[in-house]
Amino acid sequence: MPLEEYHKKRDFKVTSEPEGKEKESTAKLRFVIQRHAATRLHYDFRLEMEGVLKSWAVPKGPSLNPSDKRLAMMVEDHPYEYRTFEGSIPKGNYGAGEVEIWDEGTYEPLEKIDGKSDDLVMRSELHKQSLKFILHGKKLKGEFALVKIKNSTEENAWLLIKHKDRYAVAEDYDAEEQTPKNSKVTAYLQEKSSKKKNNTAESLKHYKNYASALSGEKKLPDFIRPMLCKTSEKPFDNKDWAFEIKWDGYRAIADIRDGEIRLYSRNGLDFSKSFRKVSDALKIQNHEMVLDGEVVAYDDKGKPNFQWLQRIAEQNTDLVLIYQVFDLLWLNGHSTENLSYLQRKELLKEALIENDIIKYHDHILQNGKDFFQAAENMGLEGIIAKKADSEYKENIRSSEWLKIKIHQSDEAVICGFTAPKGARKHFGSLILGKYLNGELIFCGHTGTGFTEQSLKEIHQKLQPLVVKESAFKITPKTNSKATWLKPELVAEIKYTELTKDHIYRHPVFLRLREDIDDTDVKFDTNSPQKQPEMKAKATSKKTTTTDIVKKIGKQQVTLTNQNKLYFPADGITKGDIIEYYQSISKFILPHLKNRPQSLNRFPNGIEGLSFYQKDADEHTPGWVTLQKIFSESNDKYINYIICNDKETLAYLNNLGCIELNIWTSHTPKVDFPDYLVLDLDPSEKNTFEDVIETALAVKEVLDKAGIIGYPKTSGSSGIHVYIPMGAKYTYDQVKDFGHVLMQLVHQELPELTTLERSLQKRDKNKIYLDYLQNRRAQTLASVYSVRPKPGAPVSTPLEWNEVKKGLHPTNFTIHNMAERLQEKGDLFKSILGKGIDLLKAINRLGNI
Repeated sequence: MPLEEYHKKRDFKVTSEPEGKEKESTAKLRFVIQRHAATRLHYDFRLEMEGVLKSWAVPKGPSLNPSDKRLAMMVEDHPYEYRTFEGSIPKGNYGAGEVEIWDEGTYEPLEKIDGKSDDLVMRSELHKQSLKFILHGKKLKGEFALVKIKNSTEENAWLLIKHKDRYAVAEDYDAEEQTPKNSKVTAYLQEKSSKKKNNTAESLKHYKNYASALSGEKKLPDFIRPMLCKTSEKPFDNKDWAFEIKWDGYRAIADIRDGEIRLYSRNGLDFSKSFRKVSDALKIQNHEMVLDGEVVAYDDKGKPNFQWLQRIAEQNTDLVLIYQVFDLLWLNGHSTENLSYLQRKELLKEALIENDIIKYHDHILQNGKDFFQAAENMGLEGIIAKKADSEYKENIRSSEWLKIKIHQSDEAVICGFTAPKGARKHFGSLILGKYLNGELIFCGHTGTGFTEQSLKEIHQKLQPLVVKESAFKITPKTNSKATWLKPELVAEIKYTELTKDHIYRHPVFLRLREDIDDTDVKFDTNSPQKQPEMKAKATSKKTTTTDIVKKIGKQQVTLTNQNKLYFPADGITKGDIIEYYQSISKFILPHLKNRPQSLNRFPNGIEGLSFYQKDADEHTPGWVTLQKIFSESNDKYINYIICNDKETLAYLNNLGCIELNIWTSHTPKVDFPDYLVLDLDPSEKNTFEDVIETALAVKEVLDKAGIIGYPKTSGSSGIHVYIPMGAKYTYDQVKDFGHVLMQLVHQELPELTTLERSLQKRDKNKIYLDYLQNRRAQTLASVYSVRPKPGAPVSTPLEWNEVKKGLHPTNFTIHNMAERLQEKGDLFKSILGKGIDLLKAINRLGNI
């Protein structure tokens, strides 16, 4: 029944929403967009179809700009009568809040079909998960599309997109700006916001133990100068310290108090116009706060990029930026600066409302060296170390906060420039200075790092600062005629070394830093901070770094750090991992062949940090096979690595890929999976015997359907059962069949199993029957993969007679897998076969 879920969620004795029934669709189909203030403000987009309203929740509202791809989450069908509903949904009811009609009208399919009604055409397109239609509304007119995001982690995620036509606009489109001033929803939101401005103890009840620390209101100055870091040369491990990413962006304070939003730099420069997206995104916050963070721009490779940030500041609004919030200075009328770092972070995480632009910046504890290595591998600028118990000290460069850069860079004041030579225009080099004990001292020239455009732009900015005398106490000797300047502009440079005379060696200009005050550009009077060290742990004898070049297959493969410990407790090295995979390559390669890989990299072993990488980087050898596959969620092509040979396998292992994570489909048939996976995932209170009991129930269901399933250990705590599909069915068909099978298993074991996806709602005594692994771009650890767990367990195929009491995932490891393969061969060979007849299996199940 189309409205069954709608009725189940509502008590019509309490809510005034229409109960409604399905009806015959009229010749002219209707649409409505309702502005709905519930837990969050969003827009409900509803299309009449099949006698009901097919519905999507659009968080940002629709747009007439074709560049905007609005996320639209499909929700339950609503009755046709709902299209005229406006009013209040009482507290305690589903969707409680205020609803009003934002736009309405008729709609029709973009492409009509002779002999078919508009309703039938739209129903067919809905089935294909791609709808194209024309809206005839008061605000929205013209062509639109609704497209399902095929590989989204959210099963019901779609995109609402405006087509380019005469109704499309090129400028920013904000649905909120099209809302009448007398809006009841707006009035409701304002009332709700005022009610939420409670004190800390009321709004964050489980932090009552901090109440005493939050007493005593502090009047802040016109703008806050944030706490700053000292420099440390090397990363370190220490249980009393936390570590964060060092962002390559603009430090920014966000002051959200007294109904206003102020965003400014560390020296009071107003950012509210330059970074309007951030200012606007902060409007959703429910608490009065002062936040400390960094405005960061991301380039087309998903990495922070300062130059791109400057392009945003120049009103290039198409670029992606994030306000990474890492500290909380003020909350609901109270200073939080005298709390410890960890207490402030806990309060911040609870109080901050995140969206696409505002993000809580997390931290890790203790493992600074691994974190630094991961940051370096990801091409980041460095890390920040913060003492876990440190208080926030405004305008202080504290040794309790340390910046550890991957590449040496620094800020210097531009004190002059030299004349250009040869064909160069504008200037030859910049003359640099820096304050030491209150005195400006000379620290060299930089003449590299410029483009013709930057030479021209910087020269124009220098002209108003020209003076007759140098700002140095003793005028330095320069490499050509100098023009002196007021020391106001700040340059960021990279360099190889700082001499004892405070001269930068090989300085290269990176950029201007207009967000930094020239008086803040000082040399530390102390030497670089020594790292707080912990007691050294006992290490294995296998610590010597060894790099080798080895002929594997047709290639000479460079293998680095072969003696690096990947499993410290087991003495297993990086070299051991590579050797294992080479020894079983003839068994694993058929399961990897032509399958896109998502790399899960552990550059420092299982106790270090790991990170995922989908896109092959520019350093990937030319002999490695790559496959471009379009990602709708990222709106771009991704270069996936394909592992078809021993040399690529060794290359991946050398990158730190302990396990091999692959798609369930292969190229070129990436939309048709080769097998269905039933994942039996235990909760924290389950034993492995519970998993075994569930696996045997799966076998009973498969036997009734006339299907042969192939079990394997996950290598972690569960069991996977694979069913060959032969790349004959779509992902949705395979996933839906998996859902049917898991429902039948749940009927067999209702007290032991659950289909509840949410971890928060899931019973901790029940096995989760996960069929959602069967989605496009979802990856699973391949059979014969080593899992990054103590003991180096391997995901191992099983015979059904082995699935019994006494079985445990740790029975199969890197040490005995080769021997098992020699004895039993590849028990999973058949999952790559022709596959089952899905229709026959469904008919058998229907006859039970």
